[in-house]
Amino acid sequence: MSNFRSSVRDGIRTRVVAPVRTMGWRVLGEVPAPAAPPAATGGTPPLPAGGAKGSKPTNNPWIGLRKHGLRIQPGLGFFGAGPGHIKVRFEPPAQLNNTTMHVYRDIAIGRYSFLRSGRIRYIDTIGRYTSIGPDVTIGEGEHPVTWLTSSPAVHDAKRFRYYPPEADSKPRTIKRHEGNIDPKTMQNATIGNDVWIGANALIRRGVTIGDGAIVAAGAFVNKDVEPYTIVGGLPAKVIGKRFSDEIIERLLELKWWEFDVADLPGVDFDDIEKAIEQITERERAGEISRVPVTYDEVVISRKGYRSLVIAPLNAERARTRIERLKQAE
Repeated sequence: MSNFRSSVRDGIRTRVVAPVRTMGWRVLGEVPAPAAPPAATGGTPPLPAGGAKGSKPTNNPWIGLRKHGLRIQPGLGFFGAGPGHIKVRFEPPAQLNNTTMHVYRDIAIGRYSFLRSGRIRYIDTIGRYTSIGPDVTIGEGEHPVTWLTSSPAVHDAKRFRYYPPEADSKPRTIKRHEGNIDPKTMQNATIGNDVWIGANALIRRGVTIGDGAIVAAGAFVNKDVEPYTIVGGLPAKVIGKRFSDEIIERLLELKWWEFDVADLPGVDFDDIEKAIEQITERERAGEISRVPVTYDEVVISRKGYRSLVIAPLNAERARTRIERLKQAE
């Protein structure tokens, strides 16, 4: 049985690799188990446990993902993740954390973006080339402020059911909806491309951080941030813009993050006008092309990872870059 399936996107039929699911969590340090033979009806044998034969044990159950472009460090927590695992969609390379980080739900993160530590809850996507500093909170849960009480005892009573008498709390639970609370408390945050969020910032649910924006350390962001705008304070207010309106307009038209920085050697990134001109000219000459957003995906838990799916486009780009490195040696 083939492990390929067809997909139709934007009217174009493509052939993509179907998920190959492991029989258990992959943890580095385990000796690979012999692969079971395919079933009589055909099929793909399960992947062996992670880790090369003879490799030293490690306290990082996700280290095997680095070769696929996803960096996850010990300290990652899964509070509120229901079954105790989440799905990560990522464009390689990307970093989910480098120290203590709590992620509540599935997450999508773009190429060359990284997070360090903090709490990530209600969020849709994190774009490409985005830098998120330590102890940042994005999309944390909120409470009603115009009701008789802000306590979850009347809108999320199940959290108290560890106490046996609370088993009958359902009748008093009031469902939250956009008619009785601030609509933003029901929406997810969105982080654009080329965004920098400083340490200890707090991004409210429903907020969109525009492409190229900067959020100062310690800011509380409760409103959308326009592209290439710098905000800071409690609550966050506009400090200024990174560039002139003319340059910002050109940047938003160029959307340079649609290119892979690995394809842009020699670009004068430290001179904004030259960089715009150089990238524009290279695209016009056909020397570079845009890379569509294409996620790999994996399911991770405290035990390790499974159900890793590598998109053909990302696999091909990785092979091409490795071959280029070998030729340069």
